[in-house]
Amino acid sequence: MTHMSHDYRWRERVSAWAGVGILCSFVMAAAAAEGQIVAPDPTATGPFATTSAEYKFPAEVDPDVLDTTPPREVEIWARVYRPDDLSGGPFPLLVFFHGNHGTCGFGASPRIDDRADYTTTGTCPDGYVVTPNHLGYGYLASRLASWGYIVVSINANRGITAGAGVVGDAGLNLARGRLLLRHLQHLSEWNSNGGTPPSLGVELRGTLDFSSVGLLGHSRGGEGVRAAYNLYRDPDSPWPGRIPDLVTFQGIFEIGAVDGQTSRVVNADGTKWNQLLPMCDGDVSNLQGVRPFDRMLRLFDENPTQKSTFTIWGANHNYFNTEWQVSDSAGCFFHNALFGFVNGSAAERQAGLVPVMAFFRGNVGPAADPTFNQTFNPFFELPRVITDITRVDRGFTPSPNSSVTTVFDDFDQPTGINTHGVPNDASIILITHTTVTNHDPVQRAGAISWDTAGDDVYFQSNWTTDGTGADISGFQTLDFRVSRQANPALNPDPNVPSDFAIRLALADGTLSQPVQLSTYADLRGPVGGAFPGNLHPILQTVRIPLGDFGDTDLTHVHGVRVTFNITGTGAIYLANIRLATVTEPASAVVLPLQTDRSSDNGAAPGQTASTGARTGGNSVVSQHAGTIVSIRSLTATPALANSAGIEIEVSSDTPFPVVNELWTLKIGDQNFVLSRYPDSGDTHRLIFALTMAEWGSVANGDAVLVQAGSEGAADVWVFGPLDKSQL
Repeated sequence: MTHMSHDYRWRERVSAWAGVGILCSFVMAAAAAEGQIVAPDPTATGPFATTSAEYKFPAEVDPDVLDTTPPREVEIWARVYRPDDLSGGPFPLLVFFHGNHGTCGFGASPRIDDRADYTTTGTCPDGYVVTPNHLGYGYLASRLASWGYIVVSINANRGITAGAGVVGDAGLNLARGRLLLRHLQHLSEWNSNGGTPPSLGVELRGTLDFSSVGLLGHSRGGEGVRAAYNLYRDPDSPWPGRIPDLVTFQGIFEIGAVDGQTSRVVNADGTKWNQLLPMCDGDVSNLQGVRPFDRMLRLFDENPTQKSTFTIWGANHNYFNTEWQVSDSAGCFFHNALFGFVNGSAAERQAGLVPVMAFFRGNVGPAADPTFNQTFNPFFELPRVITDITRVDRGFTPSPNSSVTTVFDDFDQPTGINTHGVPNDASIILITHTTVTNHDPVQRAGAISWDTAGDDVYFQSNWTTDGTGADISGFQTLDFRVSRQANPALNPDPNVPSDFAIRLALADGTLSQPVQLSTYADLRGPVGGAFPGNLHPILQTVRIPLGDFGDTDLTHVHGVRVTFNITGTGAIYLANIRLATVTEPASAVVLPLQTDRSSDNGAAPGQTASTGARTGGNSVVSQHAGTIVSIRSLTATPALANSAGIEIEVSSDTPFPVVNELWTLKIGDQNFVLSRYPDSGDTHRLIFALTMAEWGSVANGDAVLVQAGSEGAADVWVFGPLDKSQL
């Protein structure tokens, strides 16, 4: 059955505790003129006492989830975090999904998860325990349950986590999506018909609100929850017929997600979405989770649905999951780490708690308070509960919807031409329209550099032809994305910010009064992590109220001029110039307006940004020796849908840890990513699958390397030249 009533007793209890005022937009505008509005702190514990318990079914072959030959078993296993008293339901439902990691570990403080036996056998060797990958988000789930959410955290250890990739699903993220939908099927059946597993200690019938569902995915789980969202919406999807309740996904939150490990591109159009990017990520070290944001800026959402990125300086990949107890990262470069190297990080967990709580409390459920979305909107200041810990760079759009935003320039035309086909202007600068490191290939930007400062040093993007203008008075902000290039000659110190002026150019050739970038953003970096040279020019969004340009005729705007008259030299990426509205209501909390953020170094209290865990330098790669154990021809290769192929097995005394990037076999200039660990679970060996055509494309004597991901890596395994006679 579908639960339609939203008149819940729990909503009144939650609303009474929220403590956040919702004011009209004119109050927001007045506050912005006098001071900077601060997003509310979302991290308080709510009014509900909470409890948790698990359900777990015996492993079985489920071809609707994982269809392989030979077949591999999967498990339906999850922990449910909930209010202790469910009498006030139904309650909004959140589903969490962990990423790729070892499934067997030994020791304590930290536990070392260096085997994958459980994936294929359902057991671990003597001295090892099953890694409870799904329990690592309990600090998030319990806090959300206290606000009246039922949170289901899925364990995907059997068959999927550390499992062998297949054609079209090298990272098994489509399989993760189908496993999530299978869980929703069971939960909906219990919600509609009863029969809840006794292990949960409660009957779930009538307690779950499937019209208010949110998803959270970490790493491969990020692309996995995005896949579930798309698999459910497919025109010919079987899942709406299998799940008794109609599912409405109100938001997707991802942490350090992978992207592009499946045969289909998966976005989150049509729902609210955020990506948390850990700036010192040593696993998904190219921060590829930003790419869906880049793509979705170009997709039309029928209804306004915000999209955002939340880049946390000093964070590694693993420590958002408390069960991942060994750091993935070698440190942070040009800024401070929030972590040591073992046993997790309370500071990093707190930094993650803020956006997760804000996202779900702001978007999921009938009691959702949209003021919490200010956390993601650069129009608003972040609360001290996170700024006292670290710096955050935000990417944001209120929606890729023409009623909310309109494109001024996406730099998607040849250099010198505006998106609308009009020539742009440039004076004493260099500019090239290009892609941006770490970002999706569809993302374009103007790579701008200057080596002198002055009022005659500028770039001007022209929306209309000379002597004409357009009416922009219906919008509230001028938005653009910007980052600094990794150019030590022009950006010599990553901790000294760049600044410049922005004006509106009018049809009659005059300019508005200028505003300074530093009033709205602190442009530093690029900084990075994992290994030296792994720097991230992640684009952050700047939002300037149009009223800040003074008494300007907004009905005849011709262009936007960026004048490099403050910082003497620099190199930046400028992208996605848009006009937008402000969709979130204002908070009652206002701080004095900061017009100069040059003293804000983004460091934790008592630290300076120039004394981070590591300092910058040239890339240093650790090389490990390895051996090609065998090259064998198979008439039926499981990873290749049982077509003929070649398996190359490699080994090393240094293990190949279970990571979220795809293990990549590099032969000459070609990359191959279908791999698996042996059934024994030993991570000292990897087995790669190549089609016969791929095998024919590589040459005898080509250099053979293995690394995590296809781009720069901190660790590379070296196997010498390829000897095709081994076949």
